[in-house]
Amino acid sequence: MTKQTKKNPFNQIPILESERLILRGFNENDIIDIFEYASIDKVTEFLPWNTHKSLDDTKAFLKMTKENFEKHDNIDFAIVLKTENKVVGGISIRKWNNPNKCADIGYVLSPVYWGRGLITEAIKHIIKFGFEELNTNRIEAHCDENNIGSYRAMEKAGMKYEGTLREKTFMKGKFINAKFYSILKSEFTL
Repeated sequence: MTKQTKKNPFNQIPILESERLILRGFNENDIIDIFEYASIDKVTEFLPWNTHKSLDDTKAFLKMTKENFEKHDNIDFAIVLKTENKVVGGISIRKWNNPNKCADIGYVLSPVYWGRGLITEAIKHIIKFGFEELNTNRIEAHCDENNIGSYRAMEKAGMKYEGTLREKTFMKGKFINAKFYSILKSEFTL
């Protein structure tokens, strides 16, 4: 049996571009923009991480994104709105390095920009990146069953609902039911 080693095909996080967005690596200059949305309780309500209480929390997040990339665990992209040249959220692709050629994604967006289709646009481009650059065959995501905006974005990006796992995750002091979605390379069109 050969040992599987994780390989990151990139020396640095690539820059992806869509009609309204630039997806790129986070950097120290993003700290205020990140804190602006990460410090809002309704943003983190359905997320596994806590609301940022200070810039130190945001600095720790930036450090974590760099370490995750270096360990080949995640590729964390800042979502930059072109018209404002502002970081308005983040999207990650994780666990792509496995024999099953499967990856998962997660994302967050400032509530100022909810309802504009931006996260759907970002999801589509991360899916494209996963299939074309990371050679995955399946990309999946899940969310709290009460996070309507999140699962609607997955549906609009072409992901298919696979089911709800009851009390799948213990988060913030309670069990949550998680809705699971996926898309296969053979199903994807941008």
